[in-house]
Amino acid sequence: MARTTRGRMPLLLVIGLTLVLQLHGEPAHAAPLQTATISVSMSNPSCVQVQAATGTCAIVLGSVSAMGSDQTFSRLEIAVNGKLRVNVAGFFESSAYLFQSMLPGGLAVPCGRTDAGGSPAYGAAYSVSANAYMVDGTSATDSMTVYCPAYDGTLYLPTVRH
Repeated sequence: MARTTRGRMPLLLVIGLTLVLQLHGEPAHAAPLQTATISVSMSNPSCVQVQAATGTCAIVLGSVSAMGSDQTFSRLEIAVNGKLRVNVAGFFESSAYLFQSMLPGGLAVPCGRTDAGGSPAYGAAYSVSANAYMVDGTSATDSMTVYCPAYDGTLYLPTVRH
């Protein structure tokens, strides 16, 4: 060093030796990183028959919200019976919201015949799950079962004449 003030050089030497001695013999222990937390809430999913003459139903979500503890929110996924149906991604966000109006018509599913889901008053049953993820892999899940109205399978096809 070209210019030093008196007393500063020994202080820097002591700090340097302390760091070398600490790192040489024992591992340095850094302060633990604060882990991110996340919560997810899904309200009022239901299953409705789209058209009376078909076996098509729709799962309609009331609302889904995911709240993270910091700005590292990654994504919100909606799955029906384990199959991904909706994916909402975030970038430097701490939360995500999904409202009924954002999925017009809902998520199409077959209604199912009477007792298809184990309940004699309804058709098929579906597991609807909302999964929220932070960048570090922290996740949260909310899951509900919805029962669709039964459809007995009578189809009336139009007559087509040539």
